[in-house]
Amino acid sequence: MFRGGLALGAVVALLAVPAGATARPTPKPQVPRSVLVAYARVPSVRVFNGPAAKTPRLTLANPTSDGSMLSFLVRAVRPGWLRVSLPTRPNGSSGWIRRSQVRLYIDEYRLRIDLRLRRLTVWERGLVIERDRVGVGNAVTPTPAGTYFVVSRIRPIDPGSVYGRFAFGLSAHSNVYKSFGFGGDGRVGLHGTNDAATIGREVSHGCIRTTNPTILRLARIIPLGTPVEIVR
Repeated sequence: MFRGGLALGAVVALLAVPAGATARPTPKPQVPRSVLVAYARVPSVRVFNGPAAKTPRLTLANPTSDGSMLSFLVRAVRPGWLRVSLPTRPNGSSGWIRRSQVRLYIDEYRLRIDLRLRRLTVWERGLVIERDRVGVGNAVTPTPAGTYFVVSRIRPIDPGSVYGRFAFGLSAHSNVYKSFGFGGDGRVGLHGTNDAATIGREVSHGCIRTTNPTILRLARIIPLGTPVEIVR
């Protein structure tokens, strides 16, 4: 589920109060029920080191180089400002953007990739809705651990390619490659595959592979900005 049209008061309340909290104590959910994501509403978004900074440290184009809407995972809110995860190197980068440059939405999905178990888990509003085996990076070109987010949704021109029927570009970047075919800049993806024998194995250059049926189910529901946690 994906909801928009948020006023500042609702934004602050969402970040300040655990999702699902009531006047009566309730069990803590396994994962947050929802997060805030931001979509650019202007041709470029300026990123600052903090709300007091006078000049931006970088400017990000909207749409992105692959034609996707520029999106962010929101980490904190201040009057007129948002601290967001960035889709740039180094992995885990964050910065501050002006609230006026984006639209805010509630995203009730979350993904986790367990590299040791080679398993993908998907939550909606804190409830598991998908759990599948995946292929991951090998020992020489490992999949980078960390908390990332979906930055692009790509339907390959050739469904028989290495990316299968659909692909999500993530904000994660390879720590080995500076560039390769998926989106340039060594960006890591979560994508389908036409080689089922690679599922459950350490076989890739860093991307995460799942079956075509699984990636097509996710393609119907997972929006830009959705958090993707990769753990060892």
